[in-house]
Amino acid sequence: MKGQFPILTVLLALGAATSGCNLAVSREAYDKDLAAMRGQQDQIEAQKAGINDQLQACEARYKAKNDELSTCIRDKMAAADSFKACDQKLEKMSKIGGNCARDLATCQIDSDGLKKAKLELTAAREALQKENARLKAEGERQGADLKIVQDRLAKIESNITTVRQKLQKLVDSGKLKVNVARGFLIIELQSDILFDTNKSDLKPEAKPVLAELAAALQGLSDRRFQVAGHTDTTGSDALNWRLSVARAVSVVETLVADGVPAKNLSAGGYGPHMPVAGNETEEGKKRNRRVELLLMPDLGELLNLAK
Repeated sequence: MKGQFPILTVLLALGAATSGCNLAVSREAYDKDLAAMRGQQDQIEAQKAGINDQLQACEARYKAKNDELSTCIRDKMAAADSFKACDQKLEKMSKIGGNCARDLATCQIDSDGLKKAKLELTAAREALQKENARLKAEGERQGADLKIVQDRLAKIESNITTVRQKLQKLVDSGKLKVNVARGFLIIELQSDILFDTNKSDLKPEAKPVLAELAAALQGLSDRRFQVAGHTDTTGSDALNWRLSVARAVSVVETLVADGVPAKNLSAGGYGPHMPVAGNETEEGKKRNRRVELLLMPDLGELLNLAK
């Protein structure tokens, strides 16, 4: 939603003494919260990508250090072989004596150099082993952090799947639509099914549909929904805002009466300002006259992803 939506109209229509239902916030607060949630989601995705990059970098450093260790081990073995050969040569020269004394001294020097090289290689090998252990531990920690993020994302996806499954029968019967748009899981009901033109009182035939919807929502007691009313562009903005809010409130009241916990619902109206089709044709206007239930994200789940 990049910044072109109008101010959200909030109707404080449900008193705490009657339904206990949550009310829609102002458009400014709504956009602010939504922008914050999207910013958090972007940070989460960036963190996830960063963790993956760090893990790959750790694995690359681990491989490079392991290759260096292998090279050092080969050099050590070669040096050991050379040292052994030099010792053998020294022993032979000692037996021959005479003119071999000079060669013996030279070999002794070589032997001392090899001993020094052996010590240096041993120290390098120990340093590489320590670095290897550190990189391995860092990789395991990064992997554990990545798994935590993946598990939390899977939980959010599971919640969305659960809502879809609960409503599948109503979708199959054509009584409502379920889709993902504007960053929300949206349950859509056409206003023409629920209300007469310019009216906010539910039609008698709409109540059984909402009763079925309420039965499905009762099994989602830990999920919160905003009921949002929408109109076409016929009439003034002020009239359409009031009508869209009043229709949302009527749906909320009916759902609460049918057993949906009031604390899980809020009502809001968007008037004609969030169309899903053009208002140039009657078919487009019909699509725009609708009531939506938006599955609200759990801020606690989103904030946990950023930890």
